[in-house]
Amino acid sequence: MQQLPYYPFMTRGGPIKRKLTYDVVVYTEDGHYFAEDNNGHIFCQDSPTACVQESINYVLNKPTGGRIYIRSGDYYLAPLNTQNCGYADICATIPYNAALIVEGDGDATRIHLPQNNLSQQAWLFTWGWNDNAPYTRKSKLRNIAFINDVNTSGNAMNVMAAGASPNSSGLEVDGVSVYDIQGTGLNFTFWINGMYDVTFSRYRFFSVNSNPPSTAVLFDSVTLGKIVDSFMYTVNGGNSAVSNGTGSIQVDSTEIYGFWQNAFNFGQTDSESNIDVTNSIIGINRAGSQGIQGLNNMAYGPVYLVSNGGNGTVKFSVVNSHILSPQINANSSTNNMYVLMRDNYIDGFLGISYLNTSGGGYLYLDAEDNVFQGAVGQIFSPTVSIGGSVVLSYNAVIKRNKIYLSSPNEPIVMTSSGSLVFEDNDVYVSGAFLNYLLYIFTSVSGSGVYKIINNKFYFQTAPSGSTAFYLAYSPYSTGTYYLPGGGVVFKGNVVNLPTTNVTWGGFVGSGGSTIANPSALFVDLDNTFNLSGINLPYPSVTTPAVPSSGAAQSNTYPYPVEAYISGGSATAVQVTRGGSTYTVWSSSSATAIPPLLVRLEPGDSITLTYSTAPSWVWLPARFIP
Repeated sequence: MQQLPYYPFMTRGGPIKRKLTYDVVVYTEDGHYFAEDNNGHIFCQDSPTACVQESINYVLNKPTGGRIYIRSGDYYLAPLNTQNCGYADICATIPYNAALIVEGDGDATRIHLPQNNLSQQAWLFTWGWNDNAPYTRKSKLRNIAFINDVNTSGNAMNVMAAGASPNSSGLEVDGVSVYDIQGTGLNFTFWINGMYDVTFSRYRFFSVNSNPPSTAVLFDSVTLGKIVDSFMYTVNGGNSAVSNGTGSIQVDSTEIYGFWQNAFNFGQTDSESNIDVTNSIIGINRAGSQGIQGLNNMAYGPVYLVSNGGNGTVKFSVVNSHILSPQINANSSTNNMYVLMRDNYIDGFLGISYLNTSGGGYLYLDAEDNVFQGAVGQIFSPTVSIGGSVVLSYNAVIKRNKIYLSSPNEPIVMTSSGSLVFEDNDVYVSGAFLNYLLYIFTSVSGSGVYKIINNKFYFQTAPSGSTAFYLAYSPYSTGTYYLPGGGVVFKGNVVNLPTTNVTWGGFVGSGGSTIANPSALFVDLDNTFNLSGINLPYPSVTTPAVPSSGAAQSNTYPYPVEAYISGGSATAVQVTRGGSTYTVWSSSSATAIPPLLVRLEPGDSITLTYSTAPSWVWLPARFIP
């Protein structure tokens, strides 16, 4: 029954004996439970709860702590009926410069979370540190599976609450799996509070419980928290995969799937709280043969990529990751939310939801150099509550993205309480024809400014019948709607439309509602609308009277014009540009001018020399790229 204290170790001089690497082993055998030190002495039997607790006490009596090895097997712990060491079954107070290491054989070591009969949620473990200097030895929990299938009623039984007072210690959670099977849903599965240098690596969280969990990891007042090489999945819902209060969290090479409300959620933060995500996958399609245990709904990702669930300043970045429909939920915060998205591959559209302007908070969004592929929805979709107290306040910069839309509902959705710079993007729309580019969405006037600059739009699917295309449009049949109150600047864009069944409806249109401020749309002359192979004209031009022979007529318009000239009896047609004059047509004797087209840039002048005046017509010039 006893564990041998030594094992053979071969050397050049022959076999010798070397000390075991752990201080205590906990194991189950023949239906019994044991705790044994590395000298082969059994000091606990037949109570897995007591054996783990006594093992912790044993190693923490050593000056530098120690290592507890829990062998493979199923461990069913006694119900928690009375409050014990801070609402926990097993607790540890780790002295200064000691380390507590609890480890197992991976998923072969299965600890079933016990029944919680208390009046509030509880934890299997509470670990605490209470010295105020950095610990030189790091405590670890690793290579153990925790299973929630015993706690069938009452409050949640979670895995660990860890905290230091003050913020002073480090912790590693490595190779740990949580299987949420049935019974009371997990709440704060891991609650890490008031610590620094905490790392979760190879963490696996699976929930198939009909009672959804709250969160897989909750950081609260943590400096330098990390989650790497991890996986979090829920079938039936859950609040947040990762939550952060006051602190700085780094997430790398992590996958989050399933019906989480939020992939990342912030609570009551300070002005520097942040979550930075890199090289991760958030909710992409893993259905069919790649589903977990036959569950084919892994294609559904979190409702929100990031939410401000509290009322503090939020700083969030996601870089070089793969994301499904990244909606951003700013809630009703009185503080600002800053979101940076760079170099990501995104399945779906970029959406924003809810910020209470009366609170004073703004969302600042910077989305650059991303690829949006297969989006069904909108190019950019801020959502507001019309007629209610919740409207959107944001400043967004969306630049240099490749956007591929398949059968979208609307392209760019405009709200008058937000400001947007949409610049240097390439947008491809297929599967359905949208008869407008800018969607006038809101009936709330405001001071927002939209700048749509130097983009290329490709509408690749023609409508089945004759359809008018508008730059900005309100599809509503009644009501009063506004362009963004600060104006819309449309400059330097190329809009390529189908060559069949598309006509030009106008710059601003409506399905029957009133557009209160159509003059807020400022269309610059550098845009190109390719409609059935013809560029749309610039604003109308009035043909001036033919000047006297030898007199110059200037193009005073701020855009090029084309002068079509013919007839009369003339000897020369000349253009002056920048002080230089050149002849575009001449004859040695007075004769009728053949049909002639002369392009005049702004500021150019044209001079006709004649005995009988020719006729001419001025028209807006076509754009020459």
